Amino acid sequence: VALGQKLFHAKRLSRDNSISCASCHQATHGFSDPRQFSLGVGDRSGKRKSMPLTNLAWKDSFFWDGRAASLREQVLHPIQDPLEMDQTLEATVAKLRDSDEYPGLFAEAFGVAGIDAERLALALEQFLLSLTSYRSKFDLAMRGEAELSEQEKRGFELFFTEYEPRAGQFGADCFHCHGGAMFTHLGFENNGLDESFTDIGLAEVTGKASDRGKFSVPSLRNVALTAPYMHDGRFATLEEVVDHYDHGLRRSPTLAPNLAKHPAGGLGLSAEDRAAVVAFLKTLTEAKD
Repeated sequence: VALGQKLFHAKRLSRDNSISCASCHQATHGFSDPRQFSLGVGDRSGKRKSMPLTNLAWKDSFFWDGRAASLREQVLHPIQDPLEMDQTLEATVAKLRDSDEYPGLFAEAFGVAGIDAERLALALEQFLLSLTSYRSKFDLAMRGEAELSEQEKRGFELFFTEYEPRAGQFGADCFHCHGGAMFTHLGFENNGLDESFTDIGLAEVTGKASDRGKFSVPSLRNVALTAPYMHDGRFATLEEVVDHYDHGLRRSPTLAPNLAKHPAGGLGLSAEDRAAVVAFLKTLTEAKD
């Protein structure tokens, strides 16, 4: 873990020694990037928003489009991506071997001398698995160690209540995709951002038309820290996100069923209720000691 943490902050993983993993996954921003698109070597802009890196042990696919099946596989992609670190694994390993400190650190961590891509990936993976979030105000309230405000309680109620007028329920309907302990169902959805797609998301990996416009559903833990939002960072605030789900959906054939069922005009939540949902979302951010 200690070796992985050092490698996470090592700029030598990039071709010109200008950026590290931490450059685009900043701890103060929930291990994501406050920029809409991160800048790689030579200030090349990425195509999607940098994803947060907490609670990854419970995921079984990685990146917005799910193209990596394991975290160990995922950590090697940014090193080689021309828009990110732009360095071959061979060159990366050579730079680590030629350094004064890394041969000893790898030997200490693995109990045997030698540096290769597999050990690089193992170390980074172990560090990332140590990044957990479980002490938000919401968690403390569920344990009886804190108290939600009345506005936050109203947001909680709306978040976990169905929108089903026939049954007299007029909730915000968030829980279908963002339920559970991780506040994500760990799947992929088209959440109504566009009617047509310049980025087809999951379909780029699967080749299925039914996956067009679908992206990984992110956890909402630490969501107050991870702006801007969505795979393309189009929303600057949580208020904009809630407005989108309330009355800004764009319909397409692959729209998530639990969004497609909503009326054309949207949920029609009051301004007070939309503010309450935002207040609840902010309780999901890790509490500071």
